[in-house]
Amino acid sequence: MIDSILEMLRSHAGIDVAQTGEASLRKEIRRAIDSCPHPQRLMDTSSREWAAVLESSLVPETWFFRNMEAFDALAAWVAGIWAPAHPGAGLRVLSLPCATGEEPFSIAMCLLEAGLRDFKVRAGDISENSLAVAREATYRRNSFRSGFDETRFGKYFESLSGGARRVSDEVQGLVEFQAMNLADPLAVLPPSDVIFCRNALIYLTGETQRAVIERLGRALDDDGILFLGPVEPPVALQCGFATAGLPMAFACVKQSANPESLTSPAPKKPGSSRKAPKPVASSGMAVPAMFGFSSSAGRRCHISSAKKSGLHKPPATLSHAPVAPPDDSLEAARALADTGEEESAAAMLERMPSSADPDFFCLRGVVSGALGRTDLAEADYRKALYLDPNHPEALAHLSLLLDLDGRAAAAAQLRRRINNIPA
Repeated sequence: MIDSILEMLRSHAGIDVAQTGEASLRKEIRRAIDSCPHPQRLMDTSSREWAAVLESSLVPETWFFRNMEAFDALAAWVAGIWAPAHPGAGLRVLSLPCATGEEPFSIAMCLLEAGLRDFKVRAGDISENSLAVAREATYRRNSFRSGFDETRFGKYFESLSGGARRVSDEVQGLVEFQAMNLADPLAVLPPSDVIFCRNALIYLTGETQRAVIERLGRALDDDGILFLGPVEPPVALQCGFATAGLPMAFACVKQSANPESLTSPAPKKPGSSRKAPKPVASSGMAVPAMFGFSSSAGRRCHISSAKKSGLHKPPATLSHAPVAPPDDSLEAARALADTGEEESAAAMLERMPSSADPDFFCLRGVVSGALGRTDLAEADYRKALYLDPNHPEALAHLSLLLDLDGRAAAAAQLRRRINNIPA
């Protein structure tokens, strides 16, 4: 029954269980089966029991103004490119999956700060629990991490007792929440000028990733812009998109858009009708280098993910004494890996509970790579970069893995990102 439920998560929500922690998810499903009076309800997608299993497979990690460069790029793009080309039109923004609402509210605040008043942000998520939090619009300290500028955006909140803060009525009125399943091929996405779909593709199967990008392309206006997570643009670039050329914003535009319009748009007449978005056709284009960066940074790297390929092998005469730390921990797993006990390290990491620590996923990726499990390694490096887009070790290992897999351009793009990390 567990395998059937895992397959339903893949088919219903596009979730790649191998990338979301299959072992821990299996444990969650087993607990659900053991505690459910009617286990068959776990396979009914309209039941509360199924909803609980689905919730356990999701990663609603978000906060206000996460990766501020994307929001600054949005404001500049709207003011310098979109608004002159669409006089008198209202901006249509789509944010999904929106998790608990911090991202769509951040978009609205950013646009207000830029002086825009005629816009609407539609936000959607498959999680009813997350949508309930978003509609409540009340947040605590964990939602205000790096990137939140109190001077610019503090005025859009009201303080509540216990340190909580509530998004102002003005901002709430600009955002509309609704249930949306990004992986549902029958889902109708609203026509949009801007789409934020960040850090969702990394948890979906490859087939679902491509289908989602094409679905987003149909919803996006021909001269619109798509914002993705730090490691996701290569998927879009293989499905009819091109880089928007906005450093650290990870934004893409349709290849069908006139490149000159990105810098010198031709104004449209007020009230002119919008062109219907054209379906995005999948292509086999090579992924180009996307962003140009400079400067350097480094972090101590542990065992190489290229070990399997022979690029890194210890001398044949070198022997390692097994390490048997008393407790499961990231430090203990790293010690095992550094002394060549990759199988033991992998087993220890598998026993550890799910973590939101990028170092955990990076180390798990390194260990998987050393054992020849490259698909799992790539998934974990991408999870680490989802949590910390500038994680040097994850960037370095992932770039090497992509090089070994023949994806040289994507690997080069990651290396440029490494060079841009401040020393």
